[in-house]
Amino acid sequence: MKRSHKKRLFGAAALAGAAFLGTCVWALQSALGVSQYEVALPQGMEGLDGYRIVQIADLHSAKLDQELEQALEQLQSHLIVMTGDLVNREDRDFSQALATAALAVRFAPTYFVRGNHEVDNPDYAILRRGLEEAGVTILEDEGVVLEYHGASLNLVGVKDVTAHSGSRTEAIRAMGQTASEQFVDGAYHVLLSHRPSLLETYGACGADLVFSGHAHGGQVRLPVLGAVFAPDQGLWPQVTAGVHTAGQTQVVVSRGLGNGTPFPRLWNGPELVAVTLRAQESLSQNG
Repeated sequence: MKRSHKKRLFGAAALAGAAFLGTCVWALQSALGVSQYEVALPQGMEGLDGYRIVQIADLHSAKLDQELEQALEQLQSHLIVMTGDLVNREDRDFSQALATAALAVRFAPTYFVRGNHEVDNPDYAILRRGLEEAGVTILEDEGVVLEYHGASLNLVGVKDVTAHSGSRTEAIRAMGQTASEQFVDGAYHVLLSHRPSLLETYGACGADLVFSGHAHGGQVRLPVLGAVFAPDQGLWPQVTAGVHTAGQTQVVVSRGLGNGTPFPRLWNGPELVAVTLRAQESLSQNG
């Protein structure tokens, strides 16, 4: 083989290798992204116009303190919600999760509901105690009414379905019933529930707005094709990120911050979600 031909082959191989490496680096993007949404308020809830809720989902003990601090400082939220899987089921060192919790409460009142990893973690009682000491309010099948500019926001947190005894069908039914029992007249109902796949249940229980995570954005998000796989939804899942509608209910799904599986997140960087509630008049003016 002529030397010039070998050089061309070597050059082509090097170029292909560099392209592959560049694709891998791009796919494994790790910079924190912030997704901001505006959600319309029903009539009578105009006092909540401008109220901002930030969602921390599926941290899985990832260390993102500096990025989170910068983002939270810029967002100026009124409320921070943690929708489960702060830790992994096998974790016994909760220091990173508790550091993130302590960071959150510096910026706004912070509320937490369990995900399936907390349900499965035998040391959850230690994590719960640490969260409470950090100033986080834990909601387990209970709600709290928050007031803002003369309007009421009823924040309800429900246990993950894996925390219920009985069949999955019975657990889902019980979860929906528990949520609806916590709602109060004259308030805007915000539900914290770990799993995004239960759209029908969320729409039926009477929630106005739901925050969930769990799906990790599909773990791998292929360009054009979208999410590849999610728990509860299987291949090519439809509810892994963004805002979805179930009747009159808006369901916000975070792609999450960390990774609770041995498989890497590809084309799917960590995500912090911020939702601003808007009166219909405000949306019309902004539009």
